[in-house]
Amino acid sequence: MQDLYDGTTIQTSNNGMIRLQKGDEISIIVKSKIPEFNYLFNGNLNTNISSGSPSGNQYITGYTIDSDGNIDFPILGKIHLSGLTREETEGIIKEKLVNTGMAKDVTVNVGYKNLSYTVLGEVTLSGIKKITKDETNIFEALGQSGDVTLFGKRDSIVVLRDVDGMKKTYMLNLASGKDLLRSDAFYIHQNDVIYVKANNYRARQSTANGNTSRNVSVWLSVASVLTTIAVLFFK
Repeated sequence: MQDLYDGTTIQTSNNGMIRLQKGDEISIIVKSKIPEFNYLFNGNLNTNISSGSPSGNQYITGYTIDSDGNIDFPILGKIHLSGLTREETEGIIKEKLVNTGMAKDVTVNVGYKNLSYTVLGEVTLSGIKKITKDETNIFEALGQSGDVTLFGKRDSIVVLRDVDGMKKTYMLNLASGKDLLRSDAFYIHQNDVIYVKANNYRARQSTANGNTSRNVSVWLSVASVLTTIAVLFFK
């Protein structure tokens, strides 16, 4: 962030809201003043759960978006959700439930259950990380991974993303705050792969180790040949 100063204002990318995709699993909690209505959608689940963290409860029923972008919801049947944000999904389901006439005051909370991204390379804690909220940014993603190690290249972090059925690559430079904040990859999406490259020191270190192994092998071979020649010469 070397090009940012006190008071610098930058418009960040507007794609921080997660848009649901085929294969995503979400939780849906319906709340109303009618217990029977709640039970119809939530069963015995205690619905006194904040809207921001329903996915944290392992007992909440999940709905997986199928290959056509739909879920099969009780009473309402097929609902197309692919491409929608969590807020848009809540609005559509709420509207459909109210239109059934079964209840007027309805609240719908949607949470993420299986959404995740992967961090690899020169970080302290690599692996698969869960997405629990919208607008998770690259700083949070690296923070969840224990930050970039001393051997990581902070000026060329790779983000690999599924875009319209194809893999798209983004390069992020942590040293340039202006470019970073404007990048479409500043906010993390589900199934992103973040790779932190090794710096030159680590690369040389790796090569040196490899050369050492090869040099030992070469010198052993040379020594073997010289020994054979010496035996033949002095025989």
